[in-house]
Amino acid sequence: DEDSDCIGCAAGTYVEVAGSDSLTDCIDCAAGRYVETTGTALASDCIACRPGKYSEQVASDTGSDCLDCAAGRYADVVGSASVADCIECAAGTYLEATGSTAASDCIGCAAGRYVVEVGSDEAEDCIACAAGRYVDVTGSDAGDDCIACAVGKYADVAGSDDSSDCIDCVAGKYVDVSGSNEAEDCIDCAAGTYGVATGSGAATDCIECASGRYVDV
Repeated sequence: DEDSDCIGCAAGTYVEVAGSDSLTDCIDCAAGRYVETTGTALASDCIACRPGKYSEQVASDTGSDCLDCAAGRYADVVGSASVADCIECAAGTYLEATGSTAASDCIGCAAGRYVVEVGSDEAEDCIACAAGRYVDVTGSDAGDDCIACAVGKYADVAGSDDSSDCIDCVAGKYVDVSGSNEAEDCIDCAAGTYGVATGSGAATDCIECASGRYVDV
């Protein structure tokens, strides 16, 4: 008999010992690996799926069996054998691309927004801070990261990304609580008093009319 009578193990399998006498001696490449050629003799010849991909299939005979991790997830090692090996992006971040290979691929929510869930797969998952609040850093992972506008100020739109978005109450008005979300929260100075400064945060900022003068509104 010639060596040519010996049949190579099929693609996707290998056998490491000499003298094999049965197809059943051929061992499947493990999940997360593949081999496209026949007659493979070593387990190490089974090629690991690249980072960003996984394969749950054993005896894989093509690299196309390695599937991209879904958006919102990444795999930073070779040979991932389960979809569960794709790691979810942390809260405060999102990832719209598939097949990502590193945690650094996950993008922080823009300033003015946050997301509490892991594995977010689009920028729209990031939630705007409520009116009356702002956050001036990226990657926020909780609504509590949104900072209330200071007393004397308000913000009437959602998604504010800087303290400068908080608007001063006009002169003659004040607001003595933080987190105000509309101009109507600013309170008129009482009759007999007036205000000269914007952004007043207390009724005591209102000045009494001098002797001989009055204001009735």
